Amino acid sequence: MEDADIAKRDHQRNKSEIVKLVKEMFQLKKWGDEEYKKKLQDLVVKDEELVQDVIRKIKLEKGLE
Repeated sequence: MEDADIAKRDHQRNKSEIVKLVKEMFQLKKWGDEEYKKKLQDLVVKDEELVQDVIRKIKLEKGLE
């Protein structure tokens, strides 16, 4: 598996974790709970980093960087 494919897979997994956490927050009526907000923020920051990693690796594979 190429680096870009691994990065894309990691990004998909993180997105799934975000969706799972949001669903849990609604089910438990924890929307706005500080602990859940922190977990969600951490996942969003991680996702932003993963997106940048995917872009960088695709560019490297295509010789654009």
